[in-house]
Amino acid sequence: MLNGTNQYIFNIYHYLLNLRDTVEYAIDREHTKELYEQRKQVLVKGIEHGSALGNFLENNKEQGDKIREKLNEFISDMYSESSTVIKVTEDGKIRVDHTQHVKLFDEVVGLQESVRDILYGYMNFARGKNEEDPDMVKLVALDEKMTRTILAMLIMRDFQKSFGEFQKVMAESNGQPTPQSNFIVQNEISKMAQMMRFSRAHAHCTDNETLDLLDDVNKVIEMTEGRRDRRDNKSFQDIFNDINRRLSEHVAKLEPEWKKVYEELFKQMVALSQQKDAGQPA
Repeated sequence: MLNGTNQYIFNIYHYLLNLRDTVEYAIDREHTKELYEQRKQVLVKGIEHGSALGNFLENNKEQGDKIREKLNEFISDMYSESSTVIKVTEDGKIRVDHTQHVKLFDEVVGLQESVRDILYGYMNFARGKNEEDPDMVKLVALDEKMTRTILAMLIMRDFQKSFGEFQKVMAESNGQPTPQSNFIVQNEISKMAQMMRFSRAHAHCTDNETLDLLDDVNKVIEMTEGRRDRRDNKSFQDIFNDINRRLSEHVAKLEPEWKKVYEELFKQMVALSQQKDAGQPA
């Protein structure tokens, strides 16, 4: 059963998970209002006074105030009534403005890294006190691989679309840069390349399977930038299809293992919370 330190760690992890899972709104499928409301509640309540992350932000004033401000901006940009990215319609449907994926990715990629750093700080603290929970360690390690791959997978899909649009515009202008091609490069392609590289640079995982895959993502980016030759003179279509397939397969492989560990720890947290509410010692 989770001890006090690891309950704290799980609460911060749960916040991080809901923050990261916001990138799912970039997937063009039906999203439920129920899940939207759940995520919103976790993100809003999770930085309030008395919450695990809220306490950290209060106790580390200078750094904490900056992170809190960014998190509040994020909640306003994605989960408020004034959001232009994700809207709840009058009939209770979730409508996503799919032209704003770059904004969505950009906010999640940087912010989740700030929260992840806090999480690792507590993990190191638990290790130093010899209080780390093996399942919690396993969950965070699996999440690290999952997150890096999910971010690369979703951003790469949009990167491919933007690169295809760029090639089309350049073909129409006989290879001469135009205001439209420059716009696509500056506001889409370059930004997404930067995000994927930023995430790779901050990876904590050390397994070759994940890291080799993320390095291959960077190779594809370099090919689009003309900094690396395409292997076997493959078309960009084939190159993108291959990397996208491999990213999807890696997520599909990791997810069941991650889910099993997460659900077990979540059950423990619910049981501890119920004990506490009933006035029993945890």
